[in-house]
Amino acid sequence: MGADIPFLRWALRYVLDRVPEDGDAPAFGATHAAATTLSDGERAMVSSYPAQGADAGALREQLTALMDRHLVNGRSPRFQNQLFSGVEEEALAGAFLGIFPNNTISTREVAPLPSEMETAVTTWLLRQLPWDTALADGTLTPAGSFSNYLAVYLARRRATDRLGRDVLPRLAAFTSEAAHYSIPKGADFCGVRPDQVFEVGVDAGDRMDPAALAAALATAEDRGLVPFFVNATLGTTVAGSLDPVADIRAVIGERAVWLHADGAWGALGLLGSDRERFRAAVSHADSLTWDAHKGLGAPVSLSHLLVRDAAALDVLRPDHGGGYLFRDLDAPREQADLGLRSLYCGKPFLALSLWLLWKAKGESGLRAHVDHARALTLRFRDRMAASAHYELAHEPETWVVCMRPVGGGDPDALAEATRTRVNASGRWMINLCPSSGGRVFRALFVNPLMTAEHVDELADHLEACHPAAG
Repeated sequence: MGADIPFLRWALRYVLDRVPEDGDAPAFGATHAAATTLSDGERAMVSSYPAQGADAGALREQLTALMDRHLVNGRSPRFQNQLFSGVEEEALAGAFLGIFPNNTISTREVAPLPSEMETAVTTWLLRQLPWDTALADGTLTPAGSFSNYLAVYLARRRATDRLGRDVLPRLAAFTSEAAHYSIPKGADFCGVRPDQVFEVGVDAGDRMDPAALAAALATAEDRGLVPFFVNATLGTTVAGSLDPVADIRAVIGERAVWLHADGAWGALGLLGSDRERFRAAVSHADSLTWDAHKGLGAPVSLSHLLVRDAAALDVLRPDHGGGYLFRDLDAPREQADLGLRSLYCGKPFLALSLWLLWKAKGESGLRAHVDHARALTLRFRDRMAASAHYELAHEPETWVVCMRPVGGGDPDALAEATRTRVNASGRWMINLCPSSGGRVFRALFVNPLMTAEHVDELADHLEACHPAAG
């Protein structure tokens, strides 16, 4: 690396010039059509195979132009296309500093401070749950899907350790029709046949129907299958709805079934003033997925899988090999190498992002963030409830509002035409999602930069972009 470090100086300046403007930034730096389509020259620049290194200054200029035109700004409060929005300054700084040492935190030997920080963050999250923190544990993962895969794997291991590996072809898993697609995918990864993953029906609010779960369990058992895993969702992907976890646990009854709570979205509520309803739900679960990048302001992608029984993570310890890396296998759990409780080896220092955010905001600051998100959600909900052009698809249980345009004709065609108009300028970007009763727009209100003015601007923009508005 040269002493002048021109690329680092350029990269840092690029960030420092743009982040202060995020509160008023559009989703795209160009119209939607221009931003999503590379020109022939741009595509050639991206994909060409250079025989020699490019001129450094020209390369930086070309990349600056590409990013300004074609990168969606997921930090902007006007970015509504995915189930995340916004990054806190402290978390972004922590992410940069975590990358900087180019280290792994698989072992304490090579990462003493990062290991302590990840352990501290995991313990803090566990303290938000109505579990015995002395018996519980968790592991940081790179994504909510990854956490869900790991939950299915731990449940599968518990079932095969209890009943023998011969039971694997008969294992059955259960999740709702509104749950995240990572649950069936995780079951497939774990060797569960696709026709033995039961997608349970939901009510009008996208919540799992306990009666339908009872019927699915009975059907599976009548086929000679062995239920081993049930997923309850705290914050469904589209509506943000909360499955009735207590009722689901009651339906499971005495069956030796692992109950997972996918709180990738909804676990944020554990930090707000309304935390007790979330704690009550988690009290029935064996594990919880919690995504810090969905709602808390951490950069994509940072997740945890938390487990009620710390011993469940012991199945991740290598049966053989690893001696070159793990040198103190007899260390107490709180001093053991974190790689022994992880599904991957080259584990980056992601925890610094969440640690710095946690320390900078404190309990009161994080509670204020969640409460602010709820207030914005209700403000927008009231605007849509009063609209002549839109109808609410669900009453919001978290920080999502789903609505659909109305006005006669083919409802799906109307929704597509409206979305094209909403996104055309590139200022706002909103998603259109499948849901019961037809496709819906999904607006979310967790971006830390979002204000009441942004909420009103979005509502006004949607009204103006409805085809009936002219």
